Amino acid sequence: MIVRKNISIDQCYIDKLKPFLDKNNGNLSAAIRDSIETAFQAINGKKNEKGENDQNQSLKYAESRNKMVEEEEYLLVHHTMLEWFIKKTSGLLIEESTVYELINPYTIKKIPDFINYVNSLNDRIGWKIKVDAECFGSPEPESVILTLSNGNPCFRGVIAHSLALFLAKQMRLDVQGLFSRSNVTKVYLKRFEFLNYEKVPKGFEEHFGPMERTFREIQRKPDFWKSLIKIYKQQNYQRLSINKKVFEAFVSGNLPSVDDMAREFELFAGRPPETFTLAEHIMIFKEIYLTDSIGTEIEVCTDKGSEYVRLIHDYSDSKVCELIILYYSNVFKFIGHPFTVTSSPHMIVFEFGKNLSASHISKSRLMNMEPEPSFAP
Repeated sequence: MIVRKNISIDQCYIDKLKPFLDKNNGNLSAAIRDSIETAFQAINGKKNEKGENDQNQSLKYAESRNKMVEEEEYLLVHHTMLEWFIKKTSGLLIEESTVYELINPYTIKKIPDFINYVNSLNDRIGWKIKVDAECFGSPEPESVILTLSNGNPCFRGVIAHSLALFLAKQMRLDVQGLFSRSNVTKVYLKRFEFLNYEKVPKGFEEHFGPMERTFREIQRKPDFWKSLIKIYKQQNYQRLSINKKVFEAFVSGNLPSVDDMAREFELFAGRPPETFTLAEHIMIFKEIYLTDSIGTEIEVCTDKGSEYVRLIHDYSDSKVCELIILYYSNVFKFIGHPFTVTSSPHMIVFEFGKNLSASHISKSRLMNMEPEPSFAP
């Protein structure tokens, strides 16, 4: 907090401030601050060596901050406003160039040098954040735990974000976990082999930039996304979001082929279906189901041997329900795990299990149904 007061000082006191004025290039405010610091130390009897060193260090950082402000390298920003900026940009990635303005990648090569530099930087800017690192493995660490303590939690988040980006790009350490509480923030990093220098690693983006891609899309087509959000809110999200091929198949009274669904799944997940476990398939299916909005709710179980997917919908027409059962049955056909399907008026249940065989699928009435021509408009 900065308090501004109009004060009167006789020339004799100005003369006594001359050493401080000379040190601060004639800046009266800085000279008065220095004299107050000196008087405070003297009154409290801090004349021992440690006290003098602390005083000199405090004066040194105060001088450094004053100089950076005067040279417009840093600005004075109200604490509350800066906190607001940080909260409102949460989930967006800091640019590399911004981090490299703070930490020079050409001079920092080792973790200990990195930590010493960051702590010195925190002292200079007055954020009162202490950074420690635990390294495992040699000569280059295979994993690192960064611990940031003290200071404001929002400011710690910015520092943690910046440090993690630097370590990801310069020392090939990706983020595996993030732990944050009111007085401490921990970042868990692990070495990874491949790095596309045009992109940030996956773990780092997941923990520090979950809204980055969404924000970029909104920036790319702002009118489209503003209109879409408005419509979804006005209609209480009672809209569908399905692929054009799926829509075309539905209105023609047919269903998308299993091969087409497999391709769509691979595009959505980024990997071929056969590379996923049954539990992973179920969780990806849940995400797709909630996104396309054909149904209303979903319940899943991924416990090995007891896997199931329970779909809840609000359709009352039996033909529509049967077509939905066929559609989602085809989604599960290509993953290669046997299942049975049962239904009630507003629920469809897919049950997987190690005791099921392919014959269960072939004998299921619902799995062998074909959509009737009457589904066509």
